[in-house]
Amino acid sequence: MCNDYCKCENVKSITTEECEFGYWEICCQCGKRIEDGFHYYNHYDGEDHDDIDIF
Repeated sequence: MCNDYCKCENVKSITTEECEFGYWEICCQCGKRIEDGFHYYNHYDGEDHDDIDIF
């Protein structure tokens, strides 16, 4: 796992980098991942989310 995260003080814009389970927010200034910027697809975070998936 990458531990070299963005250190920019004022991030002006971001882009994303997709992977199998979700995507990372990427700083456009330095090109590094933003710490805590990972977002899972389909609630894939190990938690039980059946209550919010009810129709």
